[in-house]
Amino acid sequence: MKNNLLRIPQGTESLYLEETFRHRKILRHMEDMCEGWGYLPVQTPVFDFYDNYRSLLDSKLEEQSYKLIDREGDLLMLRSDITLFLARQMGMILKEEELPLRVYYSDSILRYQNHEDISSHEFFQAGCELIGKPGREGDLEILFLLAELMKSLKLPESRIHVGSTEVFKTIAGSLTPEGDVLLTKYLQTREEKEIRKTLGRVYKKEVALELSKLLLFIGSADEFMENAGKWENLMEGAIKEPLEHLKSICEGWSEIEGFDELFNIDLSETGDQAYYAGIVFNAYTEGSGTAVASGGRYDGLLDHFGYSGGKPASSVGFSLFLRKLEKLSAIDIANFPGSISDESKPASEKLKTARKG
Repeated sequence: MKNNLLRIPQGTESLYLEETFRHRKILRHMEDMCEGWGYLPVQTPVFDFYDNYRSLLDSKLEEQSYKLIDREGDLLMLRSDITLFLARQMGMILKEEELPLRVYYSDSILRYQNHEDISSHEFFQAGCELIGKPGREGDLEILFLLAELMKSLKLPESRIHVGSTEVFKTIAGSLTPEGDVLLTKYLQTREEKEIRKTLGRVYKKEVALELSKLLLFIGSADEFMENAGKWENLMEGAIKEPLEHLKSICEGWSEIEGFDELFNIDLSETGDQAYYAGIVFNAYTEGSGTAVASGGRYDGLLDHFGYSGGKPASSVGFSLFLRKLEKLSAIDIANFPGSISDESKPASEKLKTARKG
């Protein structure tokens, strides 16, 4: 048996002194801003019955989830996705008259990482969910809140990339399941030739070419608006509606000065969870090799967990990977208690005197 006294499990995370102080200060800053927008705090359980989530887990999240058996023999799942746990919680207790509901959370999640990246299995997430506000209005509120949070943290140059699961699902709907997996893979690595080849198995050559250009598009709102018109007619107009929705989002960005430059339309963003339906987005910041925030719309999730009100519990939200942001934020964290400030010296001197006496 190994001596574990001086070891910690691989992939766990702990914070120490100044690091913890900075983490708490930035978290408090985020919580204050969320409450200023009318969002209230919620807490989700650390574990729940695995069977409640089985049908919603894609193969990746299924593989990443920690599981254990309790004393009664029930299979439990540790919290690997706060949105799922929150949706179940809200689905069971939410009443129609409480909508729209705005909530925020901050907690740890546990996920097995792949064999190439075992540096961390424990992550700290903070995020917001807007429940009961469908369509453009809800999407814009969440996007603006995320943008405002990122601006207030004084991060390096940042962009929020917004895509649509509906565009991708409609295009990929004609492919085999294997073709769908391949298309997703090639989009992540942006292999245009392979994307065109995969689409060419079910679409005419010229259509496959235009669809590949569409799926690889990354650009400003103006650039997207210039191209969207010709794309709307592809596939006999099947993707017109989600493209029109993205156009309305772009128009919303221009309504508030100074925000449109923070957003890009990125149609290669397809969502990292199977339950997304509508817009999806990732936020990227200079200095981080991966997204520092992600989110999207998931309108049917609360219904799955028992919500039965007459008013739809349409939902949209985001999660921030706070530990990534803390390392990049230039926000001023003053007066770490370890070094006594001028204002606190009199009290500390009194304490020293009292101890000597």
